[in-house]
Amino acid sequence: MPVPNSGQTDHLQVAVNELQAINSLIERICSVRETNHIMSIIINELVKLTQADQGVISLLPSGDQTSGRTIVRTRPQVPEELPYRVSEQLSGWVLKHRVVLLVNDLDRDDRFSNLSSEGGQFKSLICAPMIVRGDVVGLTSLVRRSARAPFSDADVRQTGIISSQSAQILANALLMEELARKNELLQESQSRLEEENVRLTDVIADSFAFEGVIGHSEAIRNVLALASKVCSNNSPVLITGPTGTGKELIARAIHYNSRRRNGAFVVKNCGVKTDTLLESELFGHVKGAFTGAHRDKPGLFREASGGTIFLDEIGDAPMSTQMAILRVIEDGEIRPVGASRPEHVDVRVLSATNSDLKQAMESKEFRSDLFYRINAVTINLPPLTERRDDIPLLVEHFLKKQSIRMQIENLSITPEALKMLRQYSWPGNIRQLENEIERATLICDTGGLIDVLDLSEEVRRGAGETVSAGDGGQMRGAVEKLEQEMIVKTLQENGGNIQKSARLLGLTRKGLKDKMARYGISAQDSE
Repeated sequence: MPVPNSGQTDHLQVAVNELQAINSLIERICSVRETNHIMSIIINELVKLTQADQGVISLLPSGDQTSGRTIVRTRPQVPEELPYRVSEQLSGWVLKHRVVLLVNDLDRDDRFSNLSSEGGQFKSLICAPMIVRGDVVGLTSLVRRSARAPFSDADVRQTGIISSQSAQILANALLMEELARKNELLQESQSRLEEENVRLTDVIADSFAFEGVIGHSEAIRNVLALASKVCSNNSPVLITGPTGTGKELIARAIHYNSRRRNGAFVVKNCGVKTDTLLESELFGHVKGAFTGAHRDKPGLFREASGGTIFLDEIGDAPMSTQMAILRVIEDGEIRPVGASRPEHVDVRVLSATNSDLKQAMESKEFRSDLFYRINAVTINLPPLTERRDDIPLLVEHFLKKQSIRMQIENLSITPEALKMLRQYSWPGNIRQLENEIERATLICDTGGLIDVLDLSEEVRRGAGETVSAGDGGQMRGAVEKLEQEMIVKTLQENGGNIQKSARLLGLTRKGLKDKMARYGISAQDSE
């Protein structure tokens, strides 16, 4: 076996030293997690191993970053100078060819004839790509002054190996930092959501507190007194009253003032066409229970478990569904459509109807056993005509609501218009009153002041009829006279333009022409 000569021995020893230095560096950076610290270790070691005057390590921007990171290190013996910045031409060459670049003399290298060593400060240089899974994530650059010899092949080799081996470690550190940053953002977002949830829960509780129910008439005070008494137990409550009187509002107030306030409040109108559809929505179904049941569905009773379910228009529920509702109230059990076993739920049942359930029982359209279970307590909401003293308060509340919604400052109503609202019969009750205020807000063009003509023709006419029944028709005559005068004035102000006048008066073109014919008013149609 041949014995290696001294030259070969020296070469092997150099290679062993290089390998040991590289392994030592990799071990050091593997124990570090912070990216800038890893970069600093890499460039410090490269400056030391290659005897470079200065080293620069740069990470390229990625993801949503607009700039990368750069760390510069200078050999202790070199006086402080401006940090070397890799020319875009040099970095572009490395990014394109993806290999280590060696420049022995920047002033004489034909590849970069337009670059200068700036008086020999950056005469010789190495620029190596840091590649991870085919992508260049950074560059390491080393420079020497003209007073020193160019970099050797060994310097190039070590720089290339270290840049290549450390690239993945740097990429992992960057990934860990990004994950930590996103996790921190996620925790902050979760914290904000929790705070917002608490705030909204408080807002909802305040919104549906009994103090938030508008009105001070004796009729509404009696309703609130009874409703407040049923909050402390789990007994079923039946809320009756005409459409639009606020049955759901009272149900919400009961829920949010009860011990179940932190549970769900689920609303379901029972007026659906088919038994199966309603039972599926209330109690859920299993996959394949009927055509279209492609997956299991939990149902509203399960969703409301721990809270309250409000069954509106319960008188419209089919007889088979009524039996299932009775089972929930009595035993706390539901059976999803198509299921073989019942499930237990903890739900308080509040119901509402605007129909006569006793008459429905007599006609065999409503189960008597269910009726006596849902009305452990019955709260009857009076129509708006029985609480006319509350109309000004309700109007003020709806004006504030529309003012915020439509961004109209100082939205108000004239005394004449308010008087007419108090005189109207309101067959649609509070809901109709709110809709009337919304309509008047949309069409009023007098700086946010709602006047008589901003009210609908139905309200104006109905209010006149309501009063005329008791005063021999004097109010009707006064209203008609006022209406006639306003029509004439509006036509005059708009040059007889019927279309524009009708829009300002809140009428259709045909409606205005009918009134003009009724009052004998003539005007030239100048559309």
